[in-house]
Amino acid sequence: MSKDFSSSDDEDTVKEQTKMEEAVDEAQPTTTKTYRERAIENGMNYTVTDVPPLGTSLLLGLQHYLTMLGATVLIPLIVCPAMGANGRQTAQVISSIFFVSGINTLLQTTIGDRLPIVQGGSFAYLPPTFQIIFNPELQAIEDPSERFEATIRTVQGAVIICGIIQFVIGYTGIITIFLKYLSPVTIAPVIVAIGLGLYGVAFNGVSACWSLGLMQLFTVILFSQYLKALSVCRIKIFGLFPVVLAIALTWSFGAILTAADVWDEGNACRTDANRDILTETPWIRIPYPFQWGMPIFRTYAWVPMLGGALASMIESVGDYYSCAALAGAPPPTPGIVSRGLGSEAIGVILSGLIGTTNATTSYSENIGAISITGVGSRVVVQCGACIIIVVSLIAKVGALFATMPNAMTSGLYCAVFGLIVAVGLSNLQYVDLNSPRNQFIIGFAIFNSMSIAGPGGYMTLQESNPFGTTNAAEIAYAIFSSPMIIAFLCAFPMDNTVAGTREERGLHIWDKVKPHDVNNDPEYVEVYALPICLAKIFRNCGYLEYPALGHLPAPPVNGYVASGADLGDLCCPCWFKRGDPATGVTEHDGVDGEDEKAA
Repeated sequence: MSKDFSSSDDEDTVKEQTKMEEAVDEAQPTTTKTYRERAIENGMNYTVTDVPPLGTSLLLGLQHYLTMLGATVLIPLIVCPAMGANGRQTAQVISSIFFVSGINTLLQTTIGDRLPIVQGGSFAYLPPTFQIIFNPELQAIEDPSERFEATIRTVQGAVIICGIIQFVIGYTGIITIFLKYLSPVTIAPVIVAIGLGLYGVAFNGVSACWSLGLMQLFTVILFSQYLKALSVCRIKIFGLFPVVLAIALTWSFGAILTAADVWDEGNACRTDANRDILTETPWIRIPYPFQWGMPIFRTYAWVPMLGGALASMIESVGDYYSCAALAGAPPPTPGIVSRGLGSEAIGVILSGLIGTTNATTSYSENIGAISITGVGSRVVVQCGACIIIVVSLIAKVGALFATMPNAMTSGLYCAVFGLIVAVGLSNLQYVDLNSPRNQFIIGFAIFNSMSIAGPGGYMTLQESNPFGTTNAAEIAYAIFSSPMIIAFLCAFPMDNTVAGTREERGLHIWDKVKPHDVNNDPEYVEVYALPICLAKIFRNCGYLEYPALGHLPAPPVNGYVASGADLGDLCCPCWFKRGDPATGVTEHDGVDGEDEKAA
């Protein structure tokens, strides 16, 4: 009997203790960390909504420009000679692609997804571009200059049509229906394939000049990993500017040895190897629409170009999620992704109108740079875009950068491209990696993307189109030559047809991080709401959410709130007002806190 009473007393005591603990838990405020706080804990110096001082922003923006410089210059240097262009025409194309990249970056960070993503030329468009170049109709033109103008105008027409199609896909919200079935099991292999698909242009290029290529690689590693905590005048200069410092040091070293004639004429190590581009380029030149003539629209051109556009869109979707994770932003919702793709489409159309031999897309290289430098500020990328535009107008400066030895660019790629693979793999943290289902899908997608379309894969070894010469064959060739598309085609159907729980696929985490009412979520509004009057048009940031929700989102409870943390806050913080997303109260948003942080 006494045993029963004792047991009852113990149970009562436990219940009382449990109630007390619950009361204490209710009394204590929740300590859920924001995405920004988590990014800072992971080593970010500036997150997406941070506004560094003007001087710091310009230097960090220059670093983004230098990071995308090599790949952007590489596209016209590869394509223009095959078109028949001379040195001056090639330099004009280089200035044009810089100009368009800067404008499109400002568009994306202002009216697009608002993430700190640089827009630049896309390698996804190269296979269909070369199909256009080697078309018999164009190859029959004997004069190289005339052939170049006819070819670039044909490419312009194809790019414009692809931009219009992407515009419809983005701004109608059609893509949001598709994104509901996109899980980390699909996104991870696609991003990994983007990184692995670039290894052919990395260390192979270093071998052209071992001294400069390896020096570039080792200095980036030294500054970004070993010396990143070292401060000079209370500024972590090596952690903030590893790419800029590495390029400056390596290029100066190469220039000194070139001046001393250590390398013979024609050696790939010489910094004056491309001096013809510099001498043939005028000081000032403003790119303008139809500078090469009116676009030419041909079925054999725009149909295969759609394959490149599809690859570019898939790559961009993966880049949005990767950039958000690094920069301290909430994961973009389907509506925000639609807005980003629509904004990119405007940039693609602009690329076609001006004539850059290519179309712009989100730059994976600069997402890797965000990880290395710890700088994911939207303002910094906008400053970089302004620098790109100014440099594109001073044609001599663009031509000078074009003389940087390719081995240096390849050394930089060796350090940066691996991070793209790592970011892709980080998406698997939400997935059950012990699941045989997930192991098979992920491994199957990554392996076959490389086996079919990777460097040294089946498609790259074919001397001609294995599917034939029809328009359908050209589309198939463009699709199966892209590692990103192959990874997607392998992973997406299996992930949605092979039995698996939402927890197993990692979708349970996404359910938590993708709220239905983003218009009233303070953190989403702060990052993704549009500036000034555009906030009302898009209902803060969720106008394009309705295809996914099935209805138009409710108006924001606290009114329409314009997002800041852009060039307006940087240059004239007292002129630009934005609302507090938590209260709806409009107030001046200064940058004093960030100035103190930088100091």
